[in-house]
Amino acid sequence: MESNRESSLDKLKVFLINPGMFSLMVIGDRGVGKRYSIEKVFNDLQEYYKDDLEEKCLKELNFVEANSINKKEDFDKLFEENEFKTLVFEDIDELDEELEKLLFVALSTTDGTFGIKNKYNLRIVFTSNKSADDLRADGVCLTGILWDRISQLIVEFPSYKTDNSTIQKDFEITWKKMKFENLNEYKTLSSIPRNAKLQRFLEVQSPNFEGGFRDLDKIACLYFNYRIYHYKDRRKIDETLEDQVYRSVVNDFLSKTQMQGNLGNDYSVFEFKKDKTHQELLGDYKIQLRKWAINTYGGTIANAERKLGLKPGSMKNYVEGRVTTEAKKK
Repeated sequence: MESNRESSLDKLKVFLINPGMFSLMVIGDRGVGKRYSIEKVFNDLQEYYKDDLEEKCLKELNFVEANSINKKEDFDKLFEENEFKTLVFEDIDELDEELEKLLFVALSTTDGTFGIKNKYNLRIVFTSNKSADDLRADGVCLTGILWDRISQLIVEFPSYKTDNSTIQKDFEITWKKMKFENLNEYKTLSSIPRNAKLQRFLEVQSPNFEGGFRDLDKIACLYFNYRIYHYKDRRKIDETLEDQVYRSVVNDFLSKTQMQGNLGNDYSVFEFKKDKTHQELLGDYKIQLRKWAINTYGGTIANAERKLGLKPGSMKNYVEGRVTTEAKKK
């Protein structure tokens, strides 16, 4: 039976090459592998359509952070630079509201081309770690008109909290991605761990992986480096030493390297820095307030605003690089 993650990946393979050039929205919690999945599917499509890369807009895959866009000219420049390519706007919910309106205009099309001043052929993908409910609530994360325009095709990747059935396969993919075998001195230690205790640990603990795929990166790196540490000059996989490696990995991961789900007082204490202006401090405070409120009141902006008695959308601009600029205007 196909897992939710595998189903999402299959859907992505179809939607990313949709013949109508409709926008694609890829959503899921941070760390679920949205970028990795887009890259993997894109590479597969490039190989399959290698003779029609320009026609299919598969010449290249590029990512841009939505909050790095500052003016309307950025859209035409991006579209021009990515003509016949696939362009991914990461964390689209962090785009400034005025720029959302411009993006809405840029995506208006009658012939499948996009742009404001000029029109270009390209595929456009958006990603967000927000839920579909938050994204489609007008003014909470996005304006309603933009969501309506970019939500024709949606793929949601589940977190390990809801589906960890592929955890063993995902760990093997992560291990192979590291290319440990390229380190000639330790090549004999680069084989994928077949440690039953590690496999059980992944199955039991993965629903608590706040970092998702990034936690698998950490575990793979820890495991390989603890092999080097425990094996010393030995270069043959040994069951006793593998048990020592496992215990070291689990101890470090659970006590030091894993991202905590409950950040406690990390956001409860605000640090005043004497080299900053009043406006900059105010901007920093609002950013921290947003993080604290989301962490405290259930993980969504909507819940945080409701609990704090704020209007929907009030905290949307409380993000790095934007709120400080707004404070300076006042």
